[in-house]
Amino acid sequence: MPDRDAQTGDGTLVAAVRAGQTDRFAEIVRRYQHALHRVAVSRLGRNDWAEDAVQETFINAFRSLRTYDSRYSFRTWLWTILLNQCRRQYRQRREEQDRYGWGKSNQAPSELLSEVAGREASPDARLVSADRKRFLEQLLAGLPESQADALRLRFFGGLKYQEIAAAMNCSLSTAKLRVRRGLITMSEFVAAGNQRQQGADIDPGNTNTNYDPPVP
Repeated sequence: MPDRDAQTGDGTLVAAVRAGQTDRFAEIVRRYQHALHRVAVSRLGRNDWAEDAVQETFINAFRSLRTYDSRYSFRTWLWTILLNQCRRQYRQRREEQDRYGWGKSNQAPSELLSEVAGREASPDARLVSADRKRFLEQLLAGLPESQADALRLRFFGGLKYQEIAAAMNCSLSTAKLRVRRGLITMSEFVAAGNQRQQGADIDPGNTNTNYDPPVP
């Protein structure tokens, strides 16, 4: 039997909530929470911070729904709220850490991502997935924030270039350029890491196998 929620458009759900059917907002939450969480985890590096950012995103979206302009994409509007919440969460948590010295995580962002993406996989597959995501997060961490966020929206959120431009308040050409430059820089990081690894294989006295992306 077809999933009614999946067949209902965002505009229809928003109109229903605005008309007083507030329970329909739960369908919006189910539709977007997983993708929003993936981007938030990658952006913030901690599962608890990501959960707070996603929760605040939905709360703010619900409260502001009557001011939302239906001429524009609801999906893009929601992603814009998430990015703003991630920035706010990051600043707030870092200020708390600096002030009180608590809240540091021993869990890498890649491990958090593997929990989300690898729950259904076999143990061996989860190990491979965690290793790849750890490497990916190292690469993203070496990029300028605007490029890293554009890549997260493109590949974790599945947004189109026009949606990325709207969510990041930039032109379409800038959105495409950020994604392209980010991919090029990541490729350069990989090439540099491979050269370093080849050097380590040649030198038997070199025991350093950690990959540290160069700062662009």
